[in-house]
Amino acid sequence: MIIFEISADYVKAVWGKNNIPLKDSQINGMVCKPLGVSEPDEVIEVISSIINESIYKKYKPLILCMPRDQVILRNLSFPSKDEVELESIIELHLTQEVPYSREEIIYNYSTLDKTQDGFTNVLLSIVHRRTLLKQFSFFEKLNLYPDNILLGTFGLLRFFQKAAQPDKLSNNLIACLDIGDTFTDFFIAKGDKILFSKSIVIPGYKLKENDKLSKFVGELKQANMIARTKYNENPSKVYMSGIRWKNLELMTNISDIFQQEPVIIDPMEVISSLKGVDNAREITSKISISSLLGIALNPLSAQFSFVLPEAKMRKYARETAKHLFVTGGVVICLLVLMLIAFMGKTYALQNYFTRLSLEIRTMERMNETVMADLKKIKVLRKFARDQDSFLYFYYELARMVPRSIAVDRLVFNKKKEFSIVGKGADMGEIFKFVRTLNNSKMFGKAELRYSRKMTKGNEEFNEFNIMCHIG
Repeated sequence: MIIFEISADYVKAVWGKNNIPLKDSQINGMVCKPLGVSEPDEVIEVISSIINESIYKKYKPLILCMPRDQVILRNLSFPSKDEVELESIIELHLTQEVPYSREEIIYNYSTLDKTQDGFTNVLLSIVHRRTLLKQFSFFEKLNLYPDNILLGTFGLLRFFQKAAQPDKLSNNLIACLDIGDTFTDFFIAKGDKILFSKSIVIPGYKLKENDKLSKFVGELKQANMIARTKYNENPSKVYMSGIRWKNLELMTNISDIFQQEPVIIDPMEVISSLKGVDNAREITSKISISSLLGIALNPLSAQFSFVLPEAKMRKYARETAKHLFVTGGVVICLLVLMLIAFMGKTYALQNYFTRLSLEIRTMERMNETVMADLKKIKVLRKFARDQDSFLYFYYELARMVPRSIAVDRLVFNKKKEFSIVGKGADMGEIFKFVRTLNNSKMFGKAELRYSRKMTKGNEEFNEFNIMCHIG
């Protein structure tokens, strides 16, 4: 695998061979190059100096690591345990968490736990579509297409899990900090779950300054307090990675916040193959690459991954075009041979077709009256089918509507779909009604277009609009 992380200041990359997840990775190379003004042409030039077609073919798949400061994470709780219903609720709730429309964002979520009172706690991750498209465009200019996009915090979790294996912390709460060149990624984890995450946007090298250190400590203390209040448990261990330099004041403050000394993780000790990579010690001492090393342990994970549909389609189209170009010559030769082989028969077939057409026109003139009657019969038969009647669909729909839902009006259109406007007391019943329509043989795909709470007098209800396809 070859893994890239593109931030405002650096392009980082590691490449090598992946072994069994969470065991070890064979890292064969590592590069970290600074960016000047971060213009697209400069970024493309830096990427092209790191990777070429031979390196890509040798170490693919190509993975993108999204820095934590470019992704929004939210801890949320929803009143459902059903996975299908939960996904529908999250889809409706997305735009309340960010100032963007649904079409502008890509999201994923991780289920943390399900409570006894019917709620599901999730960690929702959201990234702006434009951010992903920008990073994809750098690679497309070089005819390269990333196979996966993973959140950097996920890579850090894998990295710290590998570092903490001897301690057997799978059932204990742990706190992790990765001090980077642009920001610090702080998160609380338990087992394979990231329970809470906070990006502290203060460059690591500026923590030597008193005012920056004070602000950093304040934000870290606040984040830890929020996590401790939510989970009512102190971390059993505190792990720390990233930029390495002696700062006793920082270490003292971190020890005071967590009431224990942090365990400093050296990437060279966690990933043993780094010892054979040129400049690895120098790079890891100045720049944090822990998230990339963690992703290298499980590069094709679906957890905290982001899928950009249009980029995936473009990759498929390019690969298909390439295959067609390679095989196109052979196909054209075969077609030419087939045309030559059948050229002699074309003239005879044309004459036969001409005579046959003349006979058909003669028969049509002779049977003109009969054909007119047949057309009338076909028209009558079409309108006689009860399946094409509005009342037929109205009857079938009436059988499916639960008693707890009132349908105010139905609007049919010519595209074989109709709109259901109504109200119901419980959102769960509305989602159940949508699933019933989807599972029926009479109707096609049903979608909940909107729902909103309404009050009339002392009565509260949910008004909804469902778009349903016919057939």
